[in-house]
Amino acid sequence: LFNPAYTGVNDAFHASAISRRQWIGVDGAPLTNTLNVSSSFMKNKIGAGLLIVSDQFGVNRNTEIHAMYSYQIEILNSRSLSFGLQTGYITHQFDFTKLNLEQPDQALINIDNNLSQTNFGVGKYFQAENYYFGLSIPKILKTEFEDPNTTESRYKNHMYLSGGVLFDQLLIIQFKPSILIVTVEGKIELIDLNAQFLLMDALWVGASLRNFSTVGLNGQFQFKNHLRMGYSFEMPFNEITNTAFSTHELMVSIDMAIFKHQAVPRRYF
Repeated sequence: LFNPAYTGVNDAFHASAISRRQWIGVDGAPLTNTLNVSSSFMKNKIGAGLLIVSDQFGVNRNTEIHAMYSYQIEILNSRSLSFGLQTGYITHQFDFTKLNLEQPDQALINIDNNLSQTNFGVGKYFQAENYYFGLSIPKILKTEFEDPNTTESRYKNHMYLSGGVLFDQLLIIQFKPSILIVTVEGKIELIDLNAQFLLMDALWVGASLRNFSTVGLNGQFQFKNHLRMGYSFEMPFNEITNTAFSTHELMVSIDMAIFKHQAVPRRYF
């Protein structure tokens, strides 16, 4: 979702769908659905894919369609370095009729409730047998919304830094800590700390800590090398957010070999 350099790195066809419903119980809370399809080409030298995102929150609905491309360089000892590009089209829509107003607001009536913009992004991704790290800016251009009275930024570019390590603890248990850091205009806005255990090479169980104010539990079942199904639960515990407002996320993905040069390896990242 945030690094085009990951496209096609595992030398297989990949498709995944994610649905995330945030802060259940809050009127107008975010709902995000994503679909990602990608594949490797030319003996894993090139990756190409398509990402579709539907994001709803309050009176806002954003729709994104991005095409992704990557070029991978093989390095010794099963290491690879991938460079990625993406370009896409983003539509922002605002349905002010959903607002419960005691009196009509003329300022809202005069606002154009549709905004569309093209954007592009870049990324790098390094992967070894038991660790990885990535750096990306998926949307470089800012998005601004203008009305007769003001100009407001709807999106500022985000930089994503990610990394993880796989440890073989026992024959039937493996441990994978990982981190995701997001900065906006040079300021750290998000830190995700994650820890997952792989049991019997089939079941992932883990926990996460987001910005030291939200805890999460997650599980994922992988059937051989082809099918994955996962669920994530998050609960905030800060003073501002009511702790009754939980977040739920479902994921399903499939890996297939559709070309002769492809295979479906056991992947951990």
